[in-house]
Amino acid sequence: MFFEKNVKVTNHGMINLPAKIRQEYHIKDGDYVSIIKDEDGIRLIPILPIKELKENSVSVEEMREELTNSRKHEMELESRNG
Repeated sequence: MFFEKNVKVTNHGMINLPAKIRQEYHIKDGDYVSIIKDEDGIRLIPILPIKELKENSVSVEEMREELTNSRKHEMELESRNG
């Protein structure tokens, strides 16, 4: 979804993120964002708090199980097609 809003840069180089953007990306006071400069310009990427990353993460065992299941599935597909 396209969104455009002009914001003012203060003499300290700060900007205010519009409320709509803060709400959509769950950015709260004290949160961090990463600023990325590339050939298209600059982008702001919210940095998720460690607590949220931990809550949404999977264990090494879960990753290994998923990888094993994925390999089995691919081998089954290959045996059917070949």
